Amino acid sequence: MSQSEWSGIAPGTVVEFFEAKELLLGVCLAVKDQRLNVLTENNREMSLVMRRVVSASPARLNPTQHRDDLVRALKKIRQERESLAAQVDVAELWSVLEGETEGYSPQDLAELVFAGAVTDDHVAAVQRVLLADRLYFQFKDGLFAARTADQVERRREDMEREARKERLLEEGAQWVRRVMQAKPGARHDLFDQEIIEKIKEFCLFGQESESAAFVKELFGRSGIPAQQTAAFRFLVRLGVWSENENLYLHQQGLATDFPAEILEAAEAGKDRVQRITVGEERADFRACDAFTIDSASTRDFDDALSFRPVGEDRWEVGVHIADAAHFVEIDDPVDREAACRVTSIYLPDRRIPMLPPSLSEEACSLCLGQDRATLSFLMDVDASGHIHGWRILPGIVRVSRRLTYEQVDRLVETDPTFKALFHLSERLREQRRERGAVLLPLPEIHISVNDHGMIQLVRYEKENPSQIIVSEWMIAANGLAATYLAEKDLPAIYRCQAECRPETDQVQSDYPIFHIYRQRRLFARAELETRPGPHCSLGMNPYTTVTSPIRRYTDLVVQRQIKAALNEGRPAYSEDVLEKILTHIRVQLGKVAFVHRKWTRYWILRYLEQEDIQSLNAIVLDKNAKFAYLLLPDFLMEVHAPLPQEQAVAAGEMVRLKIERLNPRDDVLRVQIV
Repeated sequence: MSQSEWSGIAPGTVVEFFEAKELLLGVCLAVKDQRLNVLTENNREMSLVMRRVVSASPARLNPTQHRDDLVRALKKIRQERESLAAQVDVAELWSVLEGETEGYSPQDLAELVFAGAVTDDHVAAVQRVLLADRLYFQFKDGLFAARTADQVERRREDMEREARKERLLEEGAQWVRRVMQAKPGARHDLFDQEIIEKIKEFCLFGQESESAAFVKELFGRSGIPAQQTAAFRFLVRLGVWSENENLYLHQQGLATDFPAEILEAAEAGKDRVQRITVGEERADFRACDAFTIDSASTRDFDDALSFRPVGEDRWEVGVHIADAAHFVEIDDPVDREAACRVTSIYLPDRRIPMLPPSLSEEACSLCLGQDRATLSFLMDVDASGHIHGWRILPGIVRVSRRLTYEQVDRLVETDPTFKALFHLSERLREQRRERGAVLLPLPEIHISVNDHGMIQLVRYEKENPSQIIVSEWMIAANGLAATYLAEKDLPAIYRCQAECRPETDQVQSDYPIFHIYRQRRLFARAELETRPGPHCSLGMNPYTTVTSPIRRYTDLVVQRQIKAALNEGRPAYSEDVLEKILTHIRVQLGKVAFVHRKWTRYWILRYLEQEDIQSLNAIVLDKNAKFAYLLLPDFLMEVHAPLPQEQAVAAGEMVRLKIERLNPRDDVLRVQIV
């Protein structure tokens, strides 16, 4: 209403206004300071601001009448207006006015609709109908304007979407209530996949999700707190997610299962195992005593070793790498999938391979007693560990022994062959030290979860003979691969690390792991580059990785680059293509590292919960005015705690922590120094 219409309102004026989306009638009893004291048709007296008034008729009721009489009169007016409104055909009125650019007052429109004299009830009836219409007319500044045909069609589509959304909200809220009120473990229908996806998105991203407003409305109607934790509990109860669902995988968009078409393509590629033949391009190493060294749970074997004497104080060491490039061609469906995944992901409760199992665990894998294609590195080594000559050859290997790290540790003590191999491995390591390698080995915490949800935590030392044998010969093969590519001036995926800064702020500590952690913090991050450079902490120049092509896409790319150079005298990839590949790899590796770190921490916290651990040992890594930054050496996990007022703590010392609060799902470990 306009200001002039407001000024005409006096006691006795019949007004219309919206209350809870319903158009109500009322009679003005009094006017004061731009507010009306109104008696409504529902026999309720209320204070109403002027701007809420939609229409006002001239004074027609006596405000001094008995209240019941006024209410009856208002209801009679309402009946009259509703009867007149039923005679208004909005579509027909729009067809008359469509194309007109000007707006019309309710009075003008009432004169178009009704024949004869037009009363306030006729005007109010038309206004009532057009305010209820959301399709044909637009209301602004007291005037109704007809939308164009295009606008009506778009508006119709919008209204259909809104109606569908409203149905989803109303029916979805009933469904959500049924699910939450049912007994745990009950089976539920999934109702609508769109709603489930919206709830998933809200659970993962909260207020930042596009579905936040919808889910908050849905949960509000369901009587559930509009929180991410509530969304997670709902999805668990529904059976869509498990209690230990890895939300980090979902947040980072990392694929877990292979599409059916990729599995089919991998099965077809698996047939190439029959086409592995000895010839000019592939040497026969099946007579070698080739063996794998891995953990007992390993299923994808991408490297094997062979070792034999070739003269007095001379040996041939073979590093045989699974020829994944033989089965996965550049830009075929499996390759595109692997390029997206970038790496196999090993988590406490699951393994997510880069290549489908029919390749990673069968055709490509160096399985015991099976003929397998390899890219083999043969090194002529003397007793001091110096490599006098080396060759890179595509080959065929038949693994004769599958050994675990524990078995090799025992063989080093009893078997002359493994004693000699370990001796040469130590010499290789010493040479790397002489070239500036900084060896700061950390133990490995291996966490596994069985089918019953029980968590096992085992600590492995990386300085065992078996670990040294594997790491040194893999580093040697990777170094030769980089040398071969660099000497031919070929672009590849090289691993480079700038000079490692020594620790200048020396702190005394009785715990070696403290110094290892502090020194590692000073290392520059290793970078992936298309041109060779030194790798400081390894003491290698140049350096790449090629020894895990089943598990790492970078290694598969390097393997292809070497094979193309060997067989065709040209690279498989140009530098520009490698740069594009690296752009994606760098981003994806960051996501994988984040998921691995967060999910390992989750299971460590679950382990603390399972074992009911109340206190922990910790080494003080650093501190500021308020907090100490601590390392839990039993779990290789960092935490922080407020500094105690009653005692001083220093970097490098061991302290005891009390667990104040533990919540694995919310990543909460609150501790106090005691």
